[in-house]
Amino acid sequence: MGSEDKDTSSVVGSDAPKRETWGKSVEFVLSCIGYSVGLGNIWRWPYLCYENGGGAFLIPYWFMVIAIGLPMFYLELVFGQFASLGVTKIWKIAPFWKGIGFAMCIVSALNCIYYNLIVAYTIYFLFKSFAAKLPWADCKNSWNSDMCLPSSANITEFYNPDLFNGYPLCDASKGITIACTPQSVLRSSTLEFWENHVLGLSDGLDNFGTPQLHLVIALFVAWILVAGCLVKGIQSTGKVVYFTATFPYLVLTILLVRGATLPGAVDGLKYLFTPTWERLGEAKVWSAAASQVFYSLGSACGGLLTMASYNKFSSNCQRDAVIVGMMDTFTSFYGGLVIFSILGFMAHERGVAVDQVASSGSGLAFIAYPEAVARMPQVPPLWSCLFFFMLMILGIDSMFTTLETVITAFVDEVPNLRRWKRPLTIGLCVVQFLLGIPLTCNGGQYLLTLIDEYAAGMSLLFVALFEVVVICYVYGFRKFFLDIECMLGAKPNIYWRACWLAITPATILFVIIFSCVQYTPPEYGSYHYTPGGIAIGWLSLVCSLMFIPIFMVVQFCRNYDGNILQTLRRINKPTSEWGPALEENREKRRQLDVAADDAEDVSEDGSTHSSRGGPGDDSEKQPIEVITGTANPVFDESIARSNPAINYALQVKSLDSPC
Repeated sequence: MGSEDKDTSSVVGSDAPKRETWGKSVEFVLSCIGYSVGLGNIWRWPYLCYENGGGAFLIPYWFMVIAIGLPMFYLELVFGQFASLGVTKIWKIAPFWKGIGFAMCIVSALNCIYYNLIVAYTIYFLFKSFAAKLPWADCKNSWNSDMCLPSSANITEFYNPDLFNGYPLCDASKGITIACTPQSVLRSSTLEFWENHVLGLSDGLDNFGTPQLHLVIALFVAWILVAGCLVKGIQSTGKVVYFTATFPYLVLTILLVRGATLPGAVDGLKYLFTPTWERLGEAKVWSAAASQVFYSLGSACGGLLTMASYNKFSSNCQRDAVIVGMMDTFTSFYGGLVIFSILGFMAHERGVAVDQVASSGSGLAFIAYPEAVARMPQVPPLWSCLFFFMLMILGIDSMFTTLETVITAFVDEVPNLRRWKRPLTIGLCVVQFLLGIPLTCNGGQYLLTLIDEYAAGMSLLFVALFEVVVICYVYGFRKFFLDIECMLGAKPNIYWRACWLAITPATILFVIIFSCVQYTPPEYGSYHYTPGGIAIGWLSLVCSLMFIPIFMVVQFCRNYDGNILQTLRRINKPTSEWGPALEENREKRRQLDVAADDAEDVSEDGSTHSSRGGPGDDSEKQPIEVITGTANPVFDESIARSNPAINYALQVKSLDSPC
């Protein structure tokens, strides 16, 4: 550990091993970028945008970034940095709501199971790229059908038998072949490689099939890579992200230049930027935008709380939140430009509209991107290797923090487990690998879509709503603002205050209600889920959210003293251990609380009594002479102004709101 290790510990006065910290501040920022900027931007954002109307999706998405995304991102960084605790221990702020932390852990664990399968896909594509010719570039493979159109072919040329001598021609005696087939029903060789070979896709959940050996091997490799990067702890993660958070932008830029020069690219970009206004009235579009903001930025999953808990107490997390939030949004948009330029080209080649060129769904990126690299003018396999290596890096980078969230929850609940963190990490990776094997089956993609829709979608909305309401209204926004002042030396501006107190919770609640009123079952391409399949999706949602009411009951029963109201009040207040990790920071926070309370009481009636406590302090506050050095009970503003704490309290009065 470096010299910064002394800045943070998980438990004040504990004999347990010290909590690790970031080696440098830039490693924290890069890790946040690596966590937020991942497959959610390059894989999930484009397919959600595509299936929700292109330009119609951009309007609610940008609104959600401003109203929900950035405020929740900053709130979680502040929350985690102040207490230096993981997602379960941090709810000492209000023990009644500890289930929120466990809900975050379950969401992260579910995300790990299917997210690393996406990484496994990229590993398999990378492996298949080491060939003289990309296997998805033509239709001469065992998995291709008679409807296959090579990605290297031009549709006009393809109907010329002189140019494509080796492909089936229109011969009535041989039945329907490609040259006899309407253009609109042709299937690209990239699509057939993805569905017929990589996935071995069945016709639905009822035909679930067996694990695909090549995907099981790729999944195993993915978990080996994740475990190998995590066993050395948070500082090794910080070193890795110097490369993983920067390399993808170079590859995306190269693909964007290539995609924009292909014929028909402009049609795809028009689809991206032209809104279909009537789709703005669909709840699904707004819900998808909100869930994507949470999924991409990582809010409500516990990852941000975990990373911030390893940060220095005085680190400027407001600056970090704005930088990372803007980088994440920019990357989603940048990746969208690449995807839609390629979709425009594919539509041009097939002679169909952009919204009909591919089946919407979680596999869209694995159809459009391979099509692009197959069209690179020079050495397509080389470009394919670079691109899928980039995707693999993005996925593993996000996996670092997602899995670290679950690990941190374990070691914070049982501090002595820090001595066994390496075997704990390996054990969790093994369990997650085994749980991910069903997703490699022929029908695994349908199951993955359900988990993505419910566990990584709706559940995040509920968790985020509970989180912001508990912090601002149960704990109290005045105390929370003082926490920020204690760390950063400045109170939050009007934008943060307005969002935390009203705009963010109101928007999340609106999306939840709107989605329930206009609920539509999920789909995968043309496949409609059966009631049993939909029940699996709801079960994944319940698996995470059920811990909130469970821990409410547990905390109430554990603390019940015969009076229901008194028990509820007590377990909705911070415990004596709540507050900064270091005693010097706790003392600083107590002084600010005393000063603010005394200034408020004096301004109201000239008295010096106070009834509110600071972090972890339920005792009566000392009279004002302890701070001002005078026993004169009459408030003297000139004396108070000479004391920094009282001067601060007078300034903070302007922060208070009758709300």
